[in-house]
Amino acid sequence: MDRAFPAYDWQPTKPPEPGEEDISPRLPSLISLLNRQTRCIYHHPYQPRLWYDRANTLTALRYPELAVGDAQKALMLCRSALDRLSENGNRWRLGHAAGFWMRSGGSDDDDDDDDDENVVATRDEQLQQRLTDLQSDAFELQIRNLYYFPNYLEGRVRSRPYPWMRGEHRGRSDELIRQVNREFAWSSQGRDEEIKACNGVSPDEGVPFCVLRRYAFGKGAHDGQDGSDVLGVFAAKDIPKGTPILVDLSETWGCIGPGSKRHSTGNPRDGRGCTDPIHPNLPSEDTSQDLRWIRERTGSAAADVLLRCRFLIRSIRDQTPHPLSHPLIARLTPTYRQDKTGLFSLDHDIVVPNECLQQFGIDIFADPAYDTWVLFTLAARIENNSWSDPVHKCVSPLFSLFNHSCAPNVEWTIGRDHTTLWVRSSREMGRGEQLFVMYDNFLLGQPLSERRKRLRRWLDADCQCSLCVQEEQEEQRLRGERNKCDCGCGGCDKGNQTSLWDVEQKPVFPEDSYRVVHRGERE
Repeated sequence: MDRAFPAYDWQPTKPPEPGEEDISPRLPSLISLLNRQTRCIYHHPYQPRLWYDRANTLTALRYPELAVGDAQKALMLCRSALDRLSENGNRWRLGHAAGFWMRSGGSDDDDDDDDDENVVATRDEQLQQRLTDLQSDAFELQIRNLYYFPNYLEGRVRSRPYPWMRGEHRGRSDELIRQVNREFAWSSQGRDEEIKACNGVSPDEGVPFCVLRRYAFGKGAHDGQDGSDVLGVFAAKDIPKGTPILVDLSETWGCIGPGSKRHSTGNPRDGRGCTDPIHPNLPSEDTSQDLRWIRERTGSAAADVLLRCRFLIRSIRDQTPHPLSHPLIARLTPTYRQDKTGLFSLDHDIVVPNECLQQFGIDIFADPAYDTWVLFTLAARIENNSWSDPVHKCVSPLFSLFNHSCAPNVEWTIGRDHTTLWVRSSREMGRGEQLFVMYDNFLLGQPLSERRKRLRRWLDADCQCSLCVQEEQEEQRLRGERNKCDCGCGGCDKGNQTSLWDVEQKPVFPEDSYRVVHRGERE
């Protein structure tokens, strides 16, 4: 937010409403104001007024989720300052730029000191009133951006790329691709007994099964530029049918229970933790890493919130300068559903992640790498690359790089630990052939319309794999036959008696060509 961006890159996340003011003429000045306010926050991160002012600007720019996040930080700073001022027996004075507190001195036996104390008390009263007023204003601004207040602390939002995001966080670097390929090699070389026992896979001894490449669908495909950031997983050698080609382990997952007792909500409330070590803590983690409080705070949404927090924790532990630069996050492509309005939660999307960051040592006021927009960017990437069941949610770091086809040549299954995926070839594949998975296995065998409807969660467009395209063409041909009679007059009912189900349908499993849409990319 600290750098200028073109007004044409602005994409508001607030859904449009009837009668809204056109702010296009004001955009340059609002962008400039946002940049100045952000730089001021960098220098004075503990001044609640600065966070409140930027929240107002973000409201005008129609980023309700970010305005709520800034207002929340203003509220936190106001509450902290008011608590300090109200402490009995100690008198604190707010230091320069509100970045530190000073104990006021003075002796009761000195008249001058008494006068000073009276002056300090008056100043404190004035400061307390200003903080109280600011706290009230920040709360009012926050609820204006929460569409369902007071029944729910939720707002409406459309996921969008933030225009101030830097170039290195928009694409995948060559070094990242090399690291992923090292992971593919490590995962497929002797990590599991079943893979060890697989004989005659290929004459290419020691070669991994998979390799990640750029230009998955050719140059100029899908990304509006040269297609270099459209990645795909390809066979690095000949692979027979039924070969286990990948065991994908993940450390980023979440759950909603079950805990030591099963409750009607499916969440543990007895405070005794989980019987399963991955719900949500690992045996190797100490008490400072306990995340059960997140599960208890977020209830049925715990799996999603825990997954997001685990990504943040990995970034902190690995001392990555910016979480979007972490290799587990940088590889994930988001999708931005242009016409779909979703919800964001003040508690689940802002408060709890910030408390988790503080638990692991991040100063959420002074560290811009963990600003609110980063949390929502991470959420968009997780949503596009996660798999889930009613209890768990997980992002598998290698599986997330496979592209989709409704006629996949790779199948996948979930391990009992809910953090491991098994990937196996479903037919013979030659070296250099791209590997495809079905994002939603429940859609196998479903009609075209149902598949495309469900797949919009990832693709933000109709699926354009070769199977979908061929079925669409067949449907169009049959519709034309229904509207045309044998004599060509187009006026009798003879042609209208034809049905899709009257024509023998042959399954299409193309061997040589796939037209697919990568997660987050639109054709």
